[in-house]
Amino acid sequence: MKRIVLFSTPYNNENFHEILNLIFPHSMKNKLPLFMPSQGVPNTLQKYFDDWEGFAKEFNVNLEYIDNSAIESTSEKEKLRNSNILIISGGDPFQLLYNLRKSGLGTAITQFTKKEEFIIAGYSAGAYVLTPTLEIAKIFHENYPSGKKYKIQDKIKDFTGLGIVDFEIFAHYSEVQHKKLLESYIENRRKNVKTIADNEFLVIDV
Repeated sequence: MKRIVLFSTPYNNENFHEILNLIFPHSMKNKLPLFMPSQGVPNTLQKYFDDWEGFAKEFNVNLEYIDNSAIESTSEKEKLRNSNILIISGGDPFQLLYNLRKSGLGTAITQFTKKEEFIIAGYSAGAYVLTPTLEIAKIFHENYPSGKKYKIQDKIKDFTGLGIVDFEIFAHYSEVQHKKLLESYIENRRKNVKTIADNEFLVIDV
């Protein structure tokens, strides 16, 4: 099985149980999942670890963590080599991109997709980083009423993502709130963008 699952949020998502069945499928006999918080293990609230440990226990599997902010990432890369399920959380998409580049785990994730069997699930920031570019996320956050939501994006000049999927996404999409922004983005850049509302998900079996 080779599968990619993209969604916006695990919270208040009426389809989340279906998503979990895609991440932890019964047909995968030996599940070895890793949870990667977007901003690194030390900068993530315990609640999110507890939540994902609980989700994994529903499928009788133990969850380990992988730290994209680790200065020495050799052991983190080894975790990827020994796992077959990777879950990348939401949060700050630009901090995630920055950490993946600095640690070298971005390349390791790309190598992860060469396995004979793997599942990658990314939500919000974790979904954005799997696409060809985070440019639409940059524009989205710059259009918040209070201005830029994430300061780290000022440190990034190249918003190229991992390109594990060949299309862009618009996470947390609401037609009422975001239709004009999306139409302008597509018209000006001629991009292939798939929207993902909070109750939606995309699954790609490759």
